[in-house]
Amino acid sequence: MERSFVPTIDQGEIRQRLAQLLVPGSLFDAALERRIERLSAEFASYAGSYPLPLWAPGLAVTNEMRGLTEALFPLARPRALFELILRRGCRFDPLLPGSYLHSSASWLDLLQKLAPWLGCADPAPTLRQLAEDGDARAAFLFALMLPQHFGGGFDRYREQYRWLAGWLGEQAGSFPAGMRVLDAACGSGEGTYQAAQLVAEAGLGAGSSVHGSTLEPIELFAAAHLHFPHDRERERDYRDRVQPVLDSTTGPALEFYLDRVDAAPLRQPYHLVLCNGLLGGPLLHEPADLAAAFAGLAARLAPGGLLLAADRFHAGWRLRVPRETLIAQMRSHGLDPIEVPEGVGGIKAA
Repeated sequence: MERSFVPTIDQGEIRQRLAQLLVPGSLFDAALERRIERLSAEFASYAGSYPLPLWAPGLAVTNEMRGLTEALFPLARPRALFELILRRGCRFDPLLPGSYLHSSASWLDLLQKLAPWLGCADPAPTLRQLAEDGDARAAFLFALMLPQHFGGGFDRYREQYRWLAGWLGEQAGSFPAGMRVLDAACGSGEGTYQAAQLVAEAGLGAGSSVHGSTLEPIELFAAAHLHFPHDRERERDYRDRVQPVLDSTTGPALEFYLDRVDAAPLRQPYHLVLCNGLLGGPLLHEPADLAAAFAGLAARLAPGGLLLAADRFHAGWRLRVPRETLIAQMRSHGLDPIEVPEGVGGIKAA
């Protein structure tokens, strides 16, 4: 069954829904305790033979530190226990291979990236806390799957939003039964709420719907519930920003659901599909993967529908996957490219 949520910030409803996603309470058993004790002994051996300063918050990690740590205390050892506990605590298969647990070069790098959640160089105290405390485990999982640099935030694509506001303003009367909008690969949902606000401001909210989709359940939950247990300041600011959209009586209906952009669509076609921060970047850039994604996105468009895709990629991704490559993919999947001020855009043949 497809997992989907209509947005809410009602705390009682959030607790009930979260219990359907995560296992509450303690996961501790004797076998897990023995494994944590063995890992702690391995760390003590590493600490006793490591000739350089042990990690503490703020330490500048060098390649020498990184290499020695990986030789004496390989990241694979603590990673196995973190994954065991987190998987036991989920009622779904978490996408941990896409997290810092796998992308970090060493245990020191993981400590750096997840401070303050990993506040001790010895992983054993953190592992025990995660095994014993469901709330701590949930906060750690959200921190792991929703790091701040993953593109969360409002107003990331200002030029696209300005152009889109003008385009929406020209659509009066075009959708008598309501407009359907999809924010594909929506992440933590900020762009979805901004799209809903633009639709409402254009006077197209009545009878319309704006959906956000992602393949990651923690992202899905955070987006639909404006829920960031690892970062309460971010949660508070997010809710303040989105509250008018949730309270609006003239805005479109909102929904978030699990979906892959490269899969066959299960919903009715959309008049507008946004796919920002994905195509041609670190998460999706191989030719076969790009072709599958464009095929899936094109299939989600109604005839005459519009696809927009913008990004903020760095580290040379535009050299590896230039704009011309994205435009060629659009053409090969039945989309007529149009000039847009940020990213690329295309219209599906009517």
